Amino acid sequence: MVLLALLSALPGVSACAELVGDQDAHAPGTALGTFHVVGEQRRNSCGAGALGATRSWEFDVALARDEGALFWNNGGSVIEGVIEDDQVSFVIESRVVVDMRAGDAPPGPPCSVERRDQARGELDGAGEDVAAFEATLSYDFAPTAGSHCEDLVVGDLSVAPVFDALPCWMDYDLTGTRSGPPPPE
Repeated sequence: MVLLALLSALPGVSACAELVGDQDAHAPGTALGTFHVVGEQRRNSCGAGALGATRSWEFDVALARDEGALFWNNGGSVIEGVIEDDQVSFVIESRVVVDMRAGDAPPGPPCSVERRDQARGELDGAGEDVAAFEATLSYDFAPTAGSHCEDLVVGDLSVAPVFDALPCWMDYDLTGTRSGPPPPE
């Protein structure tokens, strides 16, 4: 369970009042629609199947835009990114730290892993009528300062290694196609 938390779609950065003002925290900006996204893994230094990662991956995301911002709503949280002056190029970044010794994870010395995510891409359309987008999504994994996570790479007789190497990364090429209209205002 802890290991899967590291790989959920653009994870947990909660929207807060300062981020969205008086708007609904789950619907900031002008809605662009819901998009069905297909991801194909390009590179992976973490190891085949590390953290349950697969070569291809599909999910849905709702996008919204505001002045200088693109909002990525994965259904669990809304993550604010930056949209460039051209109104099509965007960057979305987030990070999460997971205690790798919690829940059903292997016992051992203190070990937390930080995951940094970055999506860079372009919308197909500069107005509200965005039909699609393409992006590259990168995940970087590294132990936090003071962590002892060597067993996650080496493993032991009772537990298989979680990673081939740590720090490590994996990249996906994403193609998103609008599957639903923006919600009515």
